[in-house]
Amino acid sequence: MDQELLGKLLIASPGLEDVRFQNSVILVCEHTNEVTMGLILNKPLYNFDTSQFLKKMKIKNDLKIKSNPTFFGGPVHLNQGFIIHSNEKKYPTSEHILEGVMITSSEEILQDISKNQPPENAKIFLGCAVWDKGQLNNEVLENSWIITNSSKDLIFHNNLEISLWKDSLKKMGIDPKKLVSYSGRA
Repeated sequence: MDQELLGKLLIASPGLEDVRFQNSVILVCEHTNEVTMGLILNKPLYNFDTSQFLKKMKIKNDLKIKSNPTFFGGPVHLNQGFIIHSNEKKYPTSEHILEGVMITSSEEILQDISKNQPPENAKIFLGCAVWDKGQLNNEVLENSWIITNSSKDLIFHNNLEISLWKDSLKKMGIDPKKLVSYSGRA
């Protein structure tokens, strides 16, 4: 498996049985020998938008802010917020993921969002996906994940949910309708 996964996408295979990850597209935000962390890009939390997130964080916001969905980033650290943003602005905890894309948990970006002065692109996530040493490698060998390159356009894709999963596969030349949810042994 590719040792440098930072900035890559993990696309859930149809046979992935864990319902939390079915049809998921995950951006790998950290990859070391010990741990891999990523955020699910296409699982919006219904009835929990930007305004509600800011309210939960006790950040006063302008009522005219653009309200975008908050996303379920994964089943780990569910009380932790993460923000993926384009790189026009950099915050104290911003870390580079790939060209034009950064991640932060900085309150300063939330202040900018509340004042309607966010970076050009920003997505808010609650929780993340985490794999311990060797765990993701095993899941890839079991055909649970398809690894592919990412791009700023895909990460800030406006069509939510299943369409991002399908679009990511199509960009790889894979027809999602032709994938099967089972495997065999030769």
